[in-house]
Amino acid sequence: MKGRILRDLTLSDLTMVGPLILAVPAFARAAWADDALARWAWIAVGVTMLVVCGTYLIWAWRRRHQLQEETQR
Repeated sequence: MKGRILRDLTLSDLTMVGPLILAVPAFARAAWADDALARWAWIAVGVTMLVVCGTYLIWAWRRRHQLQEETQR
């Protein structure tokens, strides 16, 4: 039962669209920033959002494969 609930939660990879939507304007804002500190801050925000998305997708992919192996046994 717990495995099925976790699988249902991780199947929704669209939950990571939010950070991706925030990363794009952050990089655009960094391109238009006049101050070097502001530019680096916006780049850091964009990179952080991409890292969050990537980490979640890798975790969900690994967890999904573990659950598939457990259900096949």
